[in-house]
Amino acid sequence: MQPLKEVKRIVIHHTGREDYSIESLKDFHVLKRGWEEIGYHFVIGNGINTKDGKIYSCREEKWGGAHVLGFNKDSVGIALIGDFDDALPSKKQMESLRLLLVKKIKKYSIRPENIKGHREFSGVLKTCPGKLFNLEELRADITDAVQRSRC
Repeated sequence: MQPLKEVKRIVIHHTGREDYSIESLKDFHVLKRGWEEIGYHFVIGNGINTKDGKIYSCREEKWGGAHVLGFNKDSVGIALIGDFDDALPSKKQMESLRLLLVKKIKKYSIRPENIKGHREFSGVLKTCPGKLFNLEELRADITDAVQRSRC
């Protein structure tokens, strides 16, 4: 694994399946993809085979991820379990995501516009984090939350 350098962005993903457990996601990334660990730094459960809204720490932040080709050394990857081409994330998942994003934005001094969806990177053909996942709304929510926390 490569060390995580200066963090410039946070990348949001969906797993594309709603039935992952942390163990089955790890098996997929390690056994099928050949990675050393789950590719994301954090995974947020959906209540099926994981606790709804629970934030699972999957890769130490000192290490680069395996979630966006060419951007793993300077980004933190967060995945929500589910397929957001077909359904919306749960309310608890979104609450946890917002809390985690505010915390990481403060830790790394990242601007909310540097919260990116996987699909927003050049050459990515996936819809990740899903067609129904509203990234603009998320960034606006995080901007508001950060401003409120400064008051």
